[in-house]
Amino acid sequence: MKSLKPILVLTGLGVIGYALYRYYLKQIDFLKDITYQVISIKIVSVSQNQVSMDITTRIYNASNVEATVTEMYLDFLINGIKVGSVNETKDILILPSKTTDISFNFKFNPRIVGQNILDIISLSVGAKDVTFQAKGFVKVKSSFLATAIPFEYTNNLKSILNKK
Repeated sequence: MKSLKPILVLTGLGVIGYALYRYYLKQIDFLKDITYQVISIKIVSVSQNQVSMDITTRIYNASNVEATVTEMYLDFLINGIKVGSVNETKDILILPSKTTDISFNFKFNPRIVGQNILDIISLSVGAKDVTFQAKGFVKVKSSFLATAIPFEYTNNLKSILNKK
C-alpha cells in the first residue's frame, strides 16, 4: 500500500497539470479569436520626399474574453519593396463581442519605390498597378496570457485611390 500512494499522488499531479495545460490552450484560443480588417487608408499629404497616410484598422473580438492589444508591428511594402514600418505599443482594450478601431499615421519616402510620387501614380493609372501590402503581427493579452496574431493585408493603389 505504501508504494501505491506515491503513484496515486503523481497520477493526480499529472491529471491536474494536464487540466491546467488544456485550460491555458483554451484561453489562448479565445485570444486568437480576434479578427481584423483595414477599413480605410487615406492619403493625407503628398510631396516629392514624403507621402503621409492615415490607416484605420478594425479589430473584432469574437470571444467572450476581454483582451488588450499591447503592440502592433507592421511592415509596409509597395510592389514588394519595403518602404517602412509602424510599431504601435500602446494598450488598446478590446471588449468581448465588440469592434475597436485603431488609427495610425504612416509616412514613407516615395523615392524608395520610384523616382518620385508621380512614377507611382502613373504606374497605378497605367496598365500595371501598384501593390500595397502590410505584414506583421498584433500582440494580444488577457490577464496573464499573451499571444501574437499574424497580420497581413494586400490591396492595389487603384482600389485605395478609388475608395471614398
